[in-house]
Amino acid sequence: MKYQPKVTIIIPVYNGSNFMSQAIDCALNQTYKNIEILVVNDGSCDNGESERIALSYGDAITYYHKPNGGVSSVLNFALEKMTGEWFSWLSHDDLYYPEKIEKQIEFLNSLPGGTDLNKTVVHTATESIDKDGNVIKTPGYKDIKVKEDTLETIIGNVYNYRLSGCSFLLPYSCYKDVGGFREDIRTVSDVEFWYRLLFCGYQFYCMKDSILVKNRSHGKQVGKTRVSLFDRELEELHINIADALAKSNLQVSPADMERFYLGLVKRGIKGAAKHTKENYIKGCIGKARYSLVLPVREAYYICLGKGRTLARDVFRKLKVK
Repeated sequence: MKYQPKVTIIIPVYNGSNFMSQAIDCALNQTYKNIEILVVNDGSCDNGESERIALSYGDAITYYHKPNGGVSSVLNFALEKMTGEWFSWLSHDDLYYPEKIEKQIEFLNSLPGGTDLNKTVVHTATESIDKDGNVIKTPGYKDIKVKEDTLETIIGNVYNYRLSGCSFLLPYSCYKDVGGFREDIRTVSDVEFWYRLLFCGYQFYCMKDSILVKNRSHGKQVGKTRVSLFDRELEELHINIADALAKSNLQVSPADMERFYLGLVKRGIKGAAKHTKENYIKGCIGKARYSLVLPVREAYYICLGKGRTLARDVFRKLKVK
């Protein structure tokens, strides 16, 4: 008999009247039918428009309204209310393909016997769309293995972050195991949660050949409207990741820490790069490499990062309004 668990789709909403009906519709149109949909209004201040849209769906969804506390507080609130065995988060401005949940459940059914599903996380390929729903970018996943190596996932995602929150399907038990989303983090709490799962021994699987999520890029996203907060939280997160790597049982070599460090240099995450260099690179690699080879590699990755940033900024000006 196939495994057909109940799946909860959580839709956090804050002033979401511009896109939320599209998100709710695509949740309702999932081909996998053993689902519940929780829409949680995080204290919107849009003259009740988000609430009116949610209430128009009647019993097709379960709707909650709570005081504003940020997306982490919404997710934790919903995790306490949900009745599913698995959950998936859908931002009010993003979209699922109709078969998103069904294909992920089929993937779970394809895993070898003995796989601990309580320690299993599945995510998919995604594509970026603009505010009008036009596809503007499809990231590459060729270098990712279906069954991901934990250390490589941690280090590799510093170079090219591809852990798209809305693409995940997660067991409810992980909430009880590692705790909820950190409510003191406002802009990168999802990223912190994925890394926490990795360090706690969860096995990540990537359905890299299945594009099942559309991530919408637009000018009102928190990473674009609260840039200084986003930058600070990104720095703090990666300092914590560096410390966790050094203390982990993942058999991290000096070469691994150097790759992690250079990824930070490329991304321009300067505070975390400095922390990593001073604490985990200096004294761990040979003096010749540290004084001669590493500066050359640093310069290369700085140039690579600046080129990447320039290309991204031009792309956003042309594509994302």
